[in-house]
Amino acid sequence: MQNLNFLDYLGRITSILSIVLFGSFLLLTSSRTAAQPADNSKLLPPSIGENWRAVGSEKKLNPDEWAILPNADVYAEYGLQILANRSYTDGERKINLEVFEMKFASGAYGLYTYNQGSFGANRREIYSGRYLFSISTDKDDLTGANIDQTLIEYLKKLPLDTAGEHPYLQLHLPEENKIEGSERYLFGPIVLSQLKNFVHLKDQINFMGGTEVVTADYRNGAGRMNLLIIEYHTPQSATEGLAKVTAQSNSLPQEEKDRQIIKRIGNYVVNAVNIQDLNAAQKTVSQIKYTKKLIWEGTKYTDIPLQFRPPDPAAVMEAKRTIYIVVRSLYTVALLMTGTIFMGVIVGTSYFYLRRYRRRKLGLDEIFGDSSIRLNLDLDDYLLDSEDSTIKRLGSGKG
Repeated sequence: MQNLNFLDYLGRITSILSIVLFGSFLLLTSSRTAAQPADNSKLLPPSIGENWRAVGSEKKLNPDEWAILPNADVYAEYGLQILANRSYTDGERKINLEVFEMKFASGAYGLYTYNQGSFGANRREIYSGRYLFSISTDKDDLTGANIDQTLIEYLKKLPLDTAGEHPYLQLHLPEENKIEGSERYLFGPIVLSQLKNFVHLKDQINFMGGTEVVTADYRNGAGRMNLLIIEYHTPQSATEGLAKVTAQSNSLPQEEKDRQIIKRIGNYVVNAVNIQDLNAAQKTVSQIKYTKKLIWEGTKYTDIPLQFRPPDPAAVMEAKRTIYIVVRSLYTVALLMTGTIFMGVIVGTSYFYLRRYRRRKLGLDEIFGDSSIRLNLDLDDYLLDSEDSTIKRLGSGKG
């Protein structure tokens, strides 16, 4: 009887706890699964690393607010979404950190190349994903004692999301005699119109259809040669682009025509200007190699045949998030099951002995005897015939 009561109470308590904990787990898992990605409303954290602490709150400008800033049209062409800034200090030094949140990673890289070389020693920029970070200080120099490499490396590792592919066209620029920091990546006419060496091409290059442009400067003879590569995504567009650039070149004086090279390489149209040494310039241009890139017609991702479809970054991110939730859920289930069994044993045992204690206190526990004690009823003489006349046989009907 004791064993049956214990098992009965233990089973009931364990069942109740299992239902409660499993229901809580389902609610927790469903809320996590349906939850949106982490809130990135704060682009700049209150602290960076172990040393840098924010001074004041983050200031964020939306498109309507940063539209009045200088170069706002350039920012817009590169796809600026939000501009935020915040000041930090390590107790001795103070810096101002700006973050440009772009629509795509290519925009962050493009704005980085557009700005490079235009700042003094008290400012520097780095980019990560679709974010461009600009660090500045009131000091004359941003190196050495004014800022350490730890901060730069930390910013590069910030867990900020990315979008789109990093551009690769700049990788096709020849490295020989290239002037470091002279690269410019652009995909719109506004930035092109601000490059004095190629402003004459702003009306000749059609940026529709994803046309990209990269420029760089090279040492050439006693001067500085400017090289531009235009990438079109169809042979027809490349043919039309070459014709427009050539027509514009033919309108120039002969002296200027002799100082430039126009050449088509695959879907690239290459234009080199301000040439001092023609042979050296031709050698530089000959190093440019076109890499074919497959472009499928259509307006949707699903228009690409499955066997040629590249991984969808959003789908990959969602798959990773799903796997993480499933693994975390399995760990949670194992933990809950272990906890349920453990708590069921503890609570069930405690409840059983509590009831036993209360029954003993009320004197009710005495009704359960020791199973080792036997009670013998000597009924043999009443069930069988006996010579003793004083013994009455059960069921004999005799008085």
